[in-house]
Amino acid sequence: MGLVGGSIAKAAVRRWPGVHIVSIEAQDRAAGAAGADLVVLAAPVLANIARLAELSAIAGPRTIVTDVSSTKRLIVAAAQAIPTVSFIGGHPMAGRAQGGAGNAQADLFDGHPWILTPSAGQTDALQRIETFVAGLGGVPHIMTPELHDRFVGAVSHLPQLTASALMHVVGRLAGDAGLEIAGRGLHDTTRLGASPPDIWKEIAATNQDVLRDALGVLIGTLTEMRDSLETGEAIEAVFTSACRWRAALDRTR
Repeated sequence: MGLVGGSIAKAAVRRWPGVHIVSIEAQDRAAGAAGADLVVLAAPVLANIARLAELSAIAGPRTIVTDVSSTKRLIVAAAQAIPTVSFIGGHPMAGRAQGGAGNAQADLFDGHPWILTPSAGQTDALQRIETFVAGLGGVPHIMTPELHDRFVGAVSHLPQLTASALMHVVGRLAGDAGLEIAGRGLHDTTRLGASPPDIWKEIAATNQDVLRDALGVLIGTLTEMRDSLETGEAIEAVFTSACRWRAALDRTR
């Protein structure tokens, strides 16, 4: 019951006031999941994978298990090795820089994409999960685990690593005194700098091939900008491209 798990609980009660929700953190996990229509694994990805095996002995024939992990290839592969568990990977593209159940909110998912990565032949289970996601305010998107990790590595994981690295470097260069004169731009570009490292260590480890390539492209771009500071050629090219892609991003909202 962290930020996402707590928000799922609040959103579910908002949509279905009579729903019965049990936190499997608060009691024996097997007992909490026994007889459930749906089990949502809302811990970090490696902990979620470990719990899949625990659920295999008690999941009923109609029980669906899903997760909210930020990477999908590893957990989907682990679930496919446990045929007694009906698992559909999920990832809501919503969150806040500050985690924890205390920051949970019922409208966290409203209008936000919620990626689902079903396996072949899961038509009924997928329909049930899509209904659940829509009830929480999310917008279901179906894709493969491989495509998920590649897309999310670019639009979520790389921005997080970049924002944290930027805040780290700015803090070292400017110090407390320099930060006192910072404007809105630094606040806007480093909002994600408050994110906790423990969760992101697992995300990076389970999507390292994608992130290694993405970071390589970013480092190459920064190097080109550094090496052409006198002429400004790379700066002009990067800024022009950035304006174009920012406009494309704005059109999605």
